[in-house]
Amino acid sequence: MSLTDWLLDPSGLTPHGFCLSWLPGLIWLHAGSDAVIGLSYFSIPLALAWFVRKRNDLAYRWVGHLFVAFILACGLTHMLSILTLWMPAYGMEGVVKLVTALLSVATAVMLWPLVPRVLALPTPVQLGRLNAALTRTIEEQERTAALLRESEAKVLAVNSELERRVAERTAELRAANAQLTEALAERAVALEALASSEAEYRASFEAAAVGKVQVNPETGLMLRVNNAFASMLGYHRADLAGRMEWPDLLWGEDRTAEGLELARLLAGEASVYVRELRFRRQDGTPVWGRVSATLVRGAGMRKAGARLPPLLLAVVEDIDTMHKTALALKESETRLRLAAEGAKLGIWELNLARGLGWVDRRTAEVTGGTLPAETWFPLSGPEYAAWADWIHPDDQAERAAGLSLLQTGAAELVQMQYRVRRADGDPDAAEGGGGWIWLSHRSAIVARDPVTWAPTRATGVLIDVTERAAAEAALREAKADLELVVAERTAALKQRDLLLREVYHRVKNNLQIIDGLVMMQALQLKDPDGRQALMGLRSRVYALGLVHQQLMASPDLESFDIAPFLDELARNILLSGADEAVELDIAICPLTVNLDFAIPLGLLVTELITNSLKHAFPNGRGTITMAMRRREEGDVLLVVADDGDGIPAPSSVEEEDGGGYRRGLGSTIVKGLVAQLDGTIAMRFDKGTRAEIILPTPVLDMAGSPVGMAAP
Repeated sequence: MSLTDWLLDPSGLTPHGFCLSWLPGLIWLHAGSDAVIGLSYFSIPLALAWFVRKRNDLAYRWVGHLFVAFILACGLTHMLSILTLWMPAYGMEGVVKLVTALLSVATAVMLWPLVPRVLALPTPVQLGRLNAALTRTIEEQERTAALLRESEAKVLAVNSELERRVAERTAELRAANAQLTEALAERAVALEALASSEAEYRASFEAAAVGKVQVNPETGLMLRVNNAFASMLGYHRADLAGRMEWPDLLWGEDRTAEGLELARLLAGEASVYVRELRFRRQDGTPVWGRVSATLVRGAGMRKAGARLPPLLLAVVEDIDTMHKTALALKESETRLRLAAEGAKLGIWELNLARGLGWVDRRTAEVTGGTLPAETWFPLSGPEYAAWADWIHPDDQAERAAGLSLLQTGAAELVQMQYRVRRADGDPDAAEGGGGWIWLSHRSAIVARDPVTWAPTRATGVLIDVTERAAAEAALREAKADLELVVAERTAALKQRDLLLREVYHRVKNNLQIIDGLVMMQALQLKDPDGRQALMGLRSRVYALGLVHQQLMASPDLESFDIAPFLDELARNILLSGADEAVELDIAICPLTVNLDFAIPLGLLVTELITNSLKHAFPNGRGTITMAMRRREEGDVLLVVADDGDGIPAPSSVEEEDGGGYRRGLGSTIVKGLVAQLDGTIAMRFDKGTRAEIILPTPVLDMAGSPVGMAAP
């Protein structure tokens, strides 16, 4: 029996309704009662849970949670009693009753130790008594505070009366003292104001950021100077005040004009004068200053009974940097004007805030005099409208759109080109296309409103680019012609490539025919030496055919990588003339070569490998090594070696054919091929035969042929 059957439908048992003889009255009585009890049990824990959640100050909150679990389990037992009336789920009912029993036991076990603690909590009656006692204490304290406030009010009233009487007496004393000290106070105030004014003037004089000087106009002696004036001329204050005269510090050419202005001040013809003049520094160099001077006369002013002399007060502002900047700006403007005139540039400016425009003489000439030169004119006036009519009709919309971007601030920089009528041209000729010039228009915003950020000023240049436009048109025509020539040349090259591929294909096919004929002839020969010679010839023919096959597969039909070519060539030679026990060890570096280099190199490798197969392995077992790498000297090293018995070394000079190689047809072929490749060969016969061949690295020209290498 499965767990589900045991819980819900144990075999052999009948529902509880069977015991009640399925009497409807009894069945619905039990079902209704259990339903009401179960719903009540479900409602009670919900109320307890809500109460515990709302009352965060309750102690032993876990007791409420335990009762919630216990009552819910009791309600669930009643709901299962309803289920067992029709379904014998006594297993599930028993499990729920077991859980209810465990929760009941746990609640009973944990509730008894909790009872003493709960009984120790104060009852509502006890809390009410404590609150009443606390209320009485607070009322007594409030009555005491009221008495204290009443006593304090009485004390304050008495103090106020005393203070009033003291104030009246104090007022009388103050009035008497005021009468006694009034004269002294007035004198002290006057002396203090005078001292304060003098101190403020002295501090202002000494700490001023501009130069200040007091001069006796009758003698010219400087009575007082501040630090700013002394620093401006490179002196110390002690070197000037009371020691030097004002005219001595002036530049020679400016002394006469300064003397005339001073005379006008002394004569009363002017009350103040402002001049820009040069002073002489201590090192003898000039410095520009702006002098603002006034004369304070001594009339009515006395000191110790004597009339004071007049006093010249001068404020000297250092404008040397500003003056030099103005001169430099003027020179820069002159250079800019000369550069613009030399480069045929026209300069213009727009004051967008005021709706005004300005152009230089060059721009005025370009406009045919419709715009006045070097004077401001309204943008809404007839001059600007007349200039717009000089624009080519096809370019007016583009020019208007560009200026709109500039005036609205949508673009910081505007560049465009348009045609205008020649200033010296005929309008009828312009209509025919011969009286227009091209202008390059470049403009930029140089100032904006700080609040609205709208452009307020813009400037730009006009450049006559007629010659450049004509050159560009001619260049476009030349480009079109060149593209046509290139297309024709490309078609010719494609035709040439097609022909070359066909030639290589036919050469390869012819070589394959020759290879087949040689093979057939070799099979008919009974002489081993003759057959061996034909097989060697067949290897050479295969090498030639493989070269043409590589060229036919290359992109440019002129050069290819030698590494896969040599690998395939060596393996084909091994397959056609060696035992299965002979192995190849190949390590070839990438090297791009052409037909003139590949054919002799392929034949050379064919000869060397064929000789190794013929003489090195009498027992049919061994390894042939072929390696090629670039050397630091810039050339290429090719090594073909075997670990067999090898070719016997020549025993005499007569038997040697150079490089340690024995005389014979094979050695002659190898030597000739090495010489054709402008290389050298060295032979070694220890532990097999080893041929080391040094070849110059092929340098391909634009046509694909090695530079400095002749065709075979």
